[in-house]
Amino acid sequence: MKLSDYAIHKPITTIMVAISVVVLGAISLLRLPLEYLPNITFPVMYVNVDYPSSSPEEIERSISRPLEEVMGTLSQVKALSSRSYNNRGYVRLEFEFKTDMDLMAVHVRDRLDQVRNDLPDDVERITIRRWNTEDFPILNYALTWQNDGQDDFANVYENSILPRLQRLEGVGSVEVDGMQKKDLLVEVDQNLLNTHSLDIRSLNWAIRSNNINVSAGYVSDAQRRLSVRTMGEFEEVDQIRRLPVRNGIEIGDVADVSYDYPEKKNFERLDGRDAVTISIRKSSTANLVETAKRVKREIERLQRDIGEERLRAQIVRDRSLDVTSGLKSVTQSAMMGGILAICIIFLFLRNFRSTLIIGSAIPISALTVFMMMYVMRHLFGSNITLNLMSMMGLMVAIGMLVDPAVVALENIFRKRFDEGLDTLAAAREGSREIGMPVMAASLTTICVFVPIIFLTDSRSALFMRDFALTVCISVGASFCIALSLIPLAASRAFGDREEVSNADRWLKLSVAGLLTIVAVYAIQLNSLTQSSGWLRENISWVLSGLAGMRLTAWVMVAVALLGALGCHLQARKTGGVKVFYRKVVHATLRYRWTTVALACMLLGVGYHFFTKIEKQPYRWQPTRRVDFSVEVPRSYDVDDGLALFEKVESLILPRRSELDIEAISTRFSDRRSNRITIYLVPADRGTLSTDQVKRKVKDLLPKDLPGVRFKSGRSWGGSSTGAGVELKGKNPEVLEMLAEDVRIRMQGIRGVHEVETSLESGTEEIQVTVNRQRAQRYGLTPWQIATTIAAALGTRGNSKFKTDDGEIDIAVQLKEEDRATLEKLKNTQFESDTGNLVSFASLADFDLQKGPQALERENRMSTVTVFANTEQSAVFAAGREMTRRMRATPLPAGYSWQMDRRFRWMNQEQGETNFTMIFAALLVYLIMAALFESYVHPFTIMFAICFAFIGVSLGLYAFNIPMDSNATYGLLILFGIVVNNGIVLVDHINRYRKQGLHRKEAIVRGGQDRLRPILMTATTTILGLTPLVLPMIYGTAEGTARRWGPIGFVVIAGLMVSTVLTLIILPTIYSLMDDMAAYAKRVAATVRAS
Repeated sequence: MKLSDYAIHKPITTIMVAISVVVLGAISLLRLPLEYLPNITFPVMYVNVDYPSSSPEEIERSISRPLEEVMGTLSQVKALSSRSYNNRGYVRLEFEFKTDMDLMAVHVRDRLDQVRNDLPDDVERITIRRWNTEDFPILNYALTWQNDGQDDFANVYENSILPRLQRLEGVGSVEVDGMQKKDLLVEVDQNLLNTHSLDIRSLNWAIRSNNINVSAGYVSDAQRRLSVRTMGEFEEVDQIRRLPVRNGIEIGDVADVSYDYPEKKNFERLDGRDAVTISIRKSSTANLVETAKRVKREIERLQRDIGEERLRAQIVRDRSLDVTSGLKSVTQSAMMGGILAICIIFLFLRNFRSTLIIGSAIPISALTVFMMMYVMRHLFGSNITLNLMSMMGLMVAIGMLVDPAVVALENIFRKRFDEGLDTLAAAREGSREIGMPVMAASLTTICVFVPIIFLTDSRSALFMRDFALTVCISVGASFCIALSLIPLAASRAFGDREEVSNADRWLKLSVAGLLTIVAVYAIQLNSLTQSSGWLRENISWVLSGLAGMRLTAWVMVAVALLGALGCHLQARKTGGVKVFYRKVVHATLRYRWTTVALACMLLGVGYHFFTKIEKQPYRWQPTRRVDFSVEVPRSYDVDDGLALFEKVESLILPRRSELDIEAISTRFSDRRSNRITIYLVPADRGTLSTDQVKRKVKDLLPKDLPGVRFKSGRSWGGSSTGAGVELKGKNPEVLEMLAEDVRIRMQGIRGVHEVETSLESGTEEIQVTVNRQRAQRYGLTPWQIATTIAAALGTRGNSKFKTDDGEIDIAVQLKEEDRATLEKLKNTQFESDTGNLVSFASLADFDLQKGPQALERENRMSTVTVFANTEQSAVFAAGREMTRRMRATPLPAGYSWQMDRRFRWMNQEQGETNFTMIFAALLVYLIMAALFESYVHPFTIMFAICFAFIGVSLGLYAFNIPMDSNATYGLLILFGIVVNNGIVLVDHINRYRKQGLHRKEAIVRGGQDRLRPILMTATTTILGLTPLVLPMIYGTAEGTARRWGPIGFVVIAGLMVSTVLTLIILPTIYSLMDDMAAYAKRVAATVRAS
């Protein structure tokens, strides 16, 4: 290779380039932004609408359907759905991938402007939200005010806390939840209204019509054009009190007007205390960790300035800790993996200088990655950052970084000391000889990620792109180092054996002394007690993990250890590993078809166990949180909700340490969005999985409260998983009957512990039917009656009142005692067109019904979802069984079904992952065919993938690890790794055959020569990934371990078995394929001759 020759003959240039890369990499590392996840925007947009005091039916009719009609005309809309609740609703727009979401947001706002006049006038707020990882809050705080003065707290927050946080560098927004704001309350006395022959509608209209400024137009005066405005807005509260209604009667005569807090209808609690929650989001270009540090320092200063006895601030969620702890964990695992890899190199080579040369490839390659990431950000506009994905890519690549260097140096080492070439000749010949196979091995590793980076648009692939880019850059850097710095160092390091031995002795002493000094300093820094405690803790962790392993795992480990021991003993008897290997290869070549039959049998065993492995969906964001939605009777007020949650807290809080609970948050709302959120300690500090905590907490929740239900709900977070069936049609009543039938059919499916429909969880409501004939008799319309009752209950604002702190609502409502019960409400009086008063009860009929909690529509069709709650491991199996049962369920004409969106996503992910694997395998073959200039040899090497499949199946089954998309990505990485051993082996065999050796001798000698580098590269990769896998096996298998452990485990299991079978069976397959190729050539020659 010209690169190695140039490096050997231009040592100073090569060293200067390496130093430049190291320096630039270190600078880049300091300047790269730290994030939790890559900056990803999914092609999804939500239009959220708040409409107080409205039912799901009203939301669907007056808001959801008009929005659907206007949004459905947008281009590139892939799916359109809506969901209507009490008081609010949303329309979800899903666009095609590659859609410009910034441009689409402008189009959505234009459509909203077009439809705004068709929506109800008293719609409070319309917001557009996009799904972006940058939108996650970086910090959530619970603020508790120790004093009773709510006014003081509001003033402190508005005038001190909020502005000081907003002006911090990097802070994008600060949102508060749970803070009550004052309104201008007009509380009307029904008896006084009756006395003065008035109804609340008259007061409402008087206030609304008198609180207005109007632009009247323009007039000309002395060559000036002046605008004319009539000023009528209220400036003082007394103006409202003195406002005349009729016949000298003023508002103050029949109502109390005050500037006060409205009736409390919701609350937030944290660990049993009332709390206000603030969410801090960073700006798009800010560094997450640095911004979080600034916010935390400012909160501490605020507490000191305000007084810690008055203000208590507790962190509920700190995403910067996810970043720092995740990156720390990854860095520690990477360092440990690198140390283990270097140790194994020394054990194989028994040469300290060679070990240092190879070990240098790891830090230089890592710094090259950081430099390239920085270049990609600033020159090519990439948004790659130092996040959990990119760092994990580097972690996975650690064991592979030394593979090219090991192959290169081992070959140079063999040329120098086994074949007796001089130092320069050994470096040149050794690096040239392995140049092509090392390049092929690197390209095959890189090419498996090409579909992820360029072709696949699945959600998981979007998250994995930073991971894939990091691995590709790492492998490319290690390849360049193997053919430049390694030959250069070897050409200067390998002198005479005696000289090398003496130098090694001094190097060993120097490094041993340095390590001793570092160890003593570390023990002194952490104290002997802490160090011994850390050692005892980790030893007990390993022992407890071993004790908890399944019997199948013990059997597999025992078989592997016994096989290794037997090979070792046999090798000692026969005169060494290479001699023993030579006999094994001779035996397999003698009994070729027996060897092939054994390989087929192993493949069959692997497939058998693969069918028994649990299949699980992709979880893009590992979470340690449990969510429960809480259904309560409609009669529950805020005091009832408080009593309920206090009871729940009293049952859970005493067991928080036992259940790995970090904090408990509860919320009660008059909008019926009641929930319990339990935040768990990080997985590395916990002993229970999220599913286990959910089951234990559910057993603790009270079951004797009438009308109260605790449900795990349907969400990606909070350990709530399952599959659903969407039923579509025009008639909601028919859909309701079909949903109940489907719900019954779905019960009893294995793994399903609860089946519910989107209609059955509704709340009680009073349905009022206005008698039109009677209302018309008094000159009233249903609209007048409905708006009057809404005003009496104070559920819809009248207008706005301007204060120094901004606009506040003017809330007109009956006094609490006049609206406390249904009977009181029925006595509400209406003024007829003749001036007489008529009661509400005489105008309408009242019926207590249970309405739906939400109404769903999918692509403009009414939809009802039947959802089966399952555990994570049962989602796919339950979904397939639900599909089978639905295919056997007859539906009326015009009605259809499909699996819910989440299950469709899972299937889409599975399909795209399968495509990625097939395409990657094809790319691997194409690259090898091009480099070998052969159709046959690449096909021979591809058998290594089949061998890896055996190890993956046995490993996953033995250790009870599910096959999810993370494990599938491990398979993808494995495709690019396992063929490397075959490439190195086949290339060396071909080289011997070109030199004139007989095929059998070339196979045996090639295998003997490549035995050590193959075992070294496989072992370094395995040990490099071991620190990543152990927490998954021994811990709770969540968090970082749950996210990345399957990738490392699949690579380890597949590589172990594939390495052994490649060394033993691949020579036989090479021989058979060569015979087949020769036979095909003879047949082709015969055909041409004839």
